[in-house]
Amino acid sequence: MAKHHILQVIPSLALGGISSVVMNWYRALDRNLVQFDFISFNDGPLAQEIIALGGRVFILPTFKQQPLRYMAAFRKILNNDTCYQAIHVHNSFKNVVMLWQAKLANVPVRVCHSHTAGLEAKWLRPLFGVIKQLTRAASNQYVACGQEAGSFLFGQRRFEQLNNAIDVKKYNLPNLSDDSRKALYEKYQLPKHKHLVLHVGRFSKVKNHQFLLALAQDKNLDNDIHFVCVGDGPLKTEVAKQIESDNLHQRFSLLASNNEIAKLMAIANAFIMPSVFEGVSVALLEAQASNLPCLVSNTVAKEVDMGMGSLKFLSLSEPNRWTEQLNLMTPKALGSEAQACFSRHGYSIDDVVDKLIGIYQIQ
Repeated sequence: MAKHHILQVIPSLALGGISSVVMNWYRALDRNLVQFDFISFNDGPLAQEIIALGGRVFILPTFKQQPLRYMAAFRKILNNDTCYQAIHVHNSFKNVVMLWQAKLANVPVRVCHSHTAGLEAKWLRPLFGVIKQLTRAASNQYVACGQEAGSFLFGQRRFEQLNNAIDVKKYNLPNLSDDSRKALYEKYQLPKHKHLVLHVGRFSKVKNHQFLLALAQDKNLDNDIHFVCVGDGPLKTEVAKQIESDNLHQRFSLLASNNEIAKLMAIANAFIMPSVFEGVSVALLEAQASNLPCLVSNTVAKEVDMGMGSLKFLSLSEPNRWTEQLNLMTPKALGSEAQACFSRHGYSIDDVVDKLIGIYQIQ
């Protein structure tokens, strides 16, 4: 049986976000049939696992940083001894140059994957119409994590919705031992006997950590509520300085990206996501699989709701309602209904991998 090689282009090899989505596929698929290689623009802890699973890792500068080196390095990858059946670009329109190079190199399947329903970089807005047209012309498979993300990039054109499936069993940890819980509190220096409200996401404007800072200063917020923010990013230092200057250190723990999200969700009491905009968030899927009550901005794609009754969508223009709901949140109810809900909504990892094989046109 011939092995098919697929080139995955992801922003970073750090834990979380798009990289988690693609790694879930990689772990679940038949690697006798399909092998992934990865192009990334930032190194990270996932590189070791990729190599252990038989893949290769290529670290490139971004086009914006070093355009000539970027194009030369990519051409070298396409001209190596591997014949790629497909290239799957997860930076969507940001890698239009890469998609065009793949088209000129006659890579049979060129997948443009939209993971977002909005633009974070304002400078891109005047160019976005042209970039979208160029991106669509270079691709022959349009894929999105949800309807809003697909319409955002592809407009009225037909696209394949590929859900951000997760391994639900990994996140349903009602029986985490007392010793494991104690070790987590000690490792991450989390306050005991507090109501832990978890946030997982990159420190960037779109994730809206400023909203959490504002909530923390609300005098009506219960004294027992403590925000645990997991992630890295360009604004993390700024957020840390503001926490210190506003004397909010009793309200926050800032943790680096790590591979213990499932365990942290097991000890958390609730999950919060005040994003300015968001597609189908992997972190929010993980929170639901963990049976956490979730407070979510109404700008997040509604497709992320797995029908477990754990999500409450609120407007960012009404912070007082967020405070009220945080004060009312009760501890999560343990249960086993997550697997059935995820399967019913099409977020089974096996179904998604089967769909992926079809997108790559592998028999």
